[in-house]
Amino acid sequence: MYEPSGLQILVTALIASVVVGFGLAASSWSRVRRRFVVGMAATYVAFVGWRLVLIASNGANFDVDNPVLLGLSAEDVGSGVLTFLLTALSLGLLLERAERADKVVRVALIAGLLAMAADRFL
Repeated sequence: MYEPSGLQILVTALIASVVVGFGLAASSWSRVRRRFVVGMAATYVAFVGWRLVLIASNGANFDVDNPVLLGLSAEDVGSGVLTFLLTALSLGLLLERAERADKVVRVALIAGLLAMAADRFL
């Protein structure tokens, strides 16, 4: 049964979003207009939302580390993919429509990879 506590979910999401925030803040493009905050918010929402989906569907099998994929589980990959998606949509469709798509996707990709790495070790 997949049943992490609510506090554990919120704290893990907070830690992952801080990791993503620091990672994105290293880029000057992300610091302009505080775009890294969008990545942080997207990470937080992605983590909490993904955990709620896993709880609702009893996704215990998603939390099995795969040695072939550097120890990543489907839960870790799902967190990264959802973070990428929410960051790209938030920046590309809502907040930074005038920016080039490659910049938005690059920032979203970094956010997704950092979220996945954070989830791997949390």
